[in-house]
Amino acid sequence: MNNILKVFNNFFGFDKPKSQEQSQELLHINQEIYKKSAELSERNKTLSILRKIDEIILGTITHLDQTTQKVTDLIVTDVNFQIASIFVMDKKDGVLKRIARSEAGVEKNNHQEKQISIPLTKTENIMVQSILEKRKIVVKNFKNVLIEPAHNNIEINSVFVYPLLVRDEAIGAMYIGLIEDQDSLSNYTIDLLERLVDVIGIALDNALLYNEVQSSNEKLKALDKMKDEFVSLASHELRTPLSAIKSYLWMVLQQKEDTGKLNPKQELFLDRTYSATERLINLVSDMLDVSRIESGRMHLELKSSNIEGIVADILTEVQPTAENQKIEIIVEKNKTPLSQVTVDPDKIKEVFMNLIGNSLKFTPEGGKITISFKDQRDEIITTIADTGKGIKPEDQEKLFKKFSMISSNYPTESSAQKTGTGLGLYISKSIITMHNGTITVASDGENKGAAFSFSLKKAGSANQPEEEKNEPKQIAQKLPNTSLPHQPGPQA
Repeated sequence: MNNILKVFNNFFGFDKPKSQEQSQELLHINQEIYKKSAELSERNKTLSILRKIDEIILGTITHLDQTTQKVTDLIVTDVNFQIASIFVMDKKDGVLKRIARSEAGVEKNNHQEKQISIPLTKTENIMVQSILEKRKIVVKNFKNVLIEPAHNNIEINSVFVYPLLVRDEAIGAMYIGLIEDQDSLSNYTIDLLERLVDVIGIALDNALLYNEVQSSNEKLKALDKMKDEFVSLASHELRTPLSAIKSYLWMVLQQKEDTGKLNPKQELFLDRTYSATERLINLVSDMLDVSRIESGRMHLELKSSNIEGIVADILTEVQPTAENQKIEIIVEKNKTPLSQVTVDPDKIKEVFMNLIGNSLKFTPEGGKITISFKDQRDEIITTIADTGKGIKPEDQEKLFKKFSMISSNYPTESSAQKTGTGLGLYISKSIITMHNGTITVASDGENKGAAFSFSLKKAGSANQPEEEKNEPKQIAQKLPNTSLPHQPGPQA
């Protein structure tokens, strides 16, 4: 062991007296190690500060003033700069507006005691020059940096003014005041300043973009609300005269002993006018329903109801059309009485009218529509199946969306002419969803029919829908529904 240590010491010269040259070399090595350690420490400090700024940006991006103020506070407290201030460009007013300021030794709540705006036309101002020239400018004091005397109570020997550039466009400016002269600053400080400007520019840009998006969203919401109110009011205003027109046409067509006999052409023309008027009324009603659904103004008047009774009421309205098209409608009876369901009867009738009407459009003469029920746990499932055109798999996902119509599926040209707005299934799904139910479609493909099924909660079940207790606030809901006379002839 002693021999090994002796060889080791001889090799490295540890057993020999150190010369002056060796001592200087060791001193140089120690100095380099210290220097590298200091650089590493400075880099770690830089990364730590940048990480803190990232946390501020992520935590307060929704609030521009908070984000920038926290950043300037951090620059003063953690980096030991004397002053930091951030300005944002207001192109509309043509000024730079101060949105954040921190100063060493000044309480945070006093930072913004006086707002400053610098006109962009004031070209002798250093910050305006920095923006126009898109470059950093360093001066020894605040002369020509601000438009007011400031910072007389602290010693400042260098002021760094930076334009905040994003995508080569100035969105603001900032200045940082230091007690050191520019020539005496360390590489660490210079590097940190450059990095801070880049990060702060990105932070300011993100916050401005977020605020712009939020402002746009608010404007869109306001416009959307105005649109909904207009559609609601216009729909009611249109439906009233249309209902009167339909009523008078019905009287002319059905009460000929009072109004006089019509020749075949007159009867044909009036019959077509009646059908067109009815389509217009349905269109107006659908638009009104969509407006109420999307604005959250459609409410339910729930009752414990018998689903078979609702279907019986619907059949009296659709049977004439079915007979005219030579389509058989079959209602399958359950062996045991069905449980009551908690529903808004009028809304569920609308769902039945949409689904049965849909089947009538897509089922050719001699076809069949079957309505069946299934009593299952806490819900009743109703299925309306037809022997019509069917639905291609790629078209099924288009259903239940606004204005979705599969015109190629119409079995005849005459049924294609009776097409609606493409809103019926969308409205039906919305109504069923409001009842805490689901609606689905199934079809084995073209020419194999289609089956629509929807579920409704039983009365007294844990998941039954709750009635809206609030009074309707919109004028659309205050107006009465217009009752239309039933016309047993051609249906739209």
